[in-house]
Amino acid sequence: MEKFMQYLIVLIAACLGLASCQKQNEWLDVKRNLSDVSPKTLADLQAVLDNSNSFNTGYPMLGLLGTDNLYLTEKNLSAAGQIERNAYLWVKDIFQTSSAVEFATPYIRISAVNVVLEGLDNLKSAGIDQQRWNNIRGQALFHRAFAYYGLSQLFCKSYQQATAASDQGLQLRNSSDPNLVVKRSSVAQTYEFMLGDLKQAIELLPQTPAHLTRPGKAAARGLLAKVYLAMKDYENAARYSSEALGENPGMLDFNSSAIKPKEPFVFPAYSVPHQNPEIVFYANAQSWASIWPVYGVANVDSVLYASYASTDLRKSLFFKIDAKGLPQFTGSYSGTYYNFGGIATNELTLIFAESLARTGNAERGLAKLNTLLLARFKKGSFKPYSHLSDQHTLDLILSERRKELAFTGQLRWEDLRRMPPVSPIVHFFEGKRFELATGDPKWVFPLPDQEIVLSAVEQNPR
Repeated sequence: MEKFMQYLIVLIAACLGLASCQKQNEWLDVKRNLSDVSPKTLADLQAVLDNSNSFNTGYPMLGLLGTDNLYLTEKNLSAAGQIERNAYLWVKDIFQTSSAVEFATPYIRISAVNVVLEGLDNLKSAGIDQQRWNNIRGQALFHRAFAYYGLSQLFCKSYQQATAASDQGLQLRNSSDPNLVVKRSSVAQTYEFMLGDLKQAIELLPQTPAHLTRPGKAAARGLLAKVYLAMKDYENAARYSSEALGENPGMLDFNSSAIKPKEPFVFPAYSVPHQNPEIVFYANAQSWASIWPVYGVANVDSVLYASYASTDLRKSLFFKIDAKGLPQFTGSYSGTYYNFGGIATNELTLIFAESLARTGNAERGLAKLNTLLLARFKKGSFKPYSHLSDQHTLDLILSERRKELAFTGQLRWEDLRRMPPVSPIVHFFEGKRFELATGDPKWVFPLPDQEIVLSAVEQNPR
């Protein structure tokens, strides 16, 4: 085990070196020393995936800064980190000379996953526990798909069926060798790769994972629903979100004693058994200071805040009022200092409701929305919606999706990419007006400059 821990340290350090724009041959020198410490047993391979610092933290959130859910005052934006300020103002070169964490972290995760998959291939005919082998492979495929999903929402154009085959996608790495130069795929190929990983994962994963930091079938189905939603394939989004939810999806009643409105962490931590039945797969998002709940730097958009009814418990549980009388986000579903970035039944319920409304089943979609809202309003104050037009139902579901998931990962950014706003998003700084309009190439982040140099791939236009 000591030797294996050495492997983990070397692997992570090497990947970090690669992702931090070091030359590829520096990794090669490290790689030559890995053969005698590489994971050789199922326990070793599971240990790689159980490294929560690699697989349950640092999920993308930078896109949220470019949305209409928040704003930063002149003073706070001036004090913000360079990358955060650049993302907020949609600067052409967001990363400049800094390390592109939103690009590097997922690829570090993908490198570790590929090590695991290769290790499993080496053990395939060794008379090992097949059920355990299947479980580990399913976990690895899920993690790789989730990493590519996050990357696709920042570094690729949104999925459009008419142009997906020609739009630039991601570098799809299925080898742990970092010296292998990989060109960009198309957006269509990127999404097909994710779909393939997840459909395999569903077949391999257990119904119930040993821990919420590991994926099970519901998590894989939920992520598949997210991918199909991004593709605007609402029939499949409805199918897989329904299957992920199952017959009795867990729902956290905001009136329950599990909620602690006066404590620093309003929502229960995922590690407390049965306290938050909505968590399907636990992960937290990248801790950018300006949108980290503990710092209270960003303020909530006034229109968004005003959209919550006075009897809507989310208004007081998600937000606090600062010394200037302005709302700030505080109620992360992670139950910690971090924003939640995993998969939960509230998001899956809204995917299901929206997909139903878009596929001729608005009444059923409205019924699903009602089940969520009954758990969000003060007991006895919510009157379920009924007899709405199809368009009114869809509009209502989308409005509630924004309110429910306002600071979950970068979901608002993802939604604005697939449903472009009618009016530009506007931010201000130093007396200047900055806009992000529909069709602007800045809806796609630039690749890090070093990646362009090392892999000779085409840069995203900005």
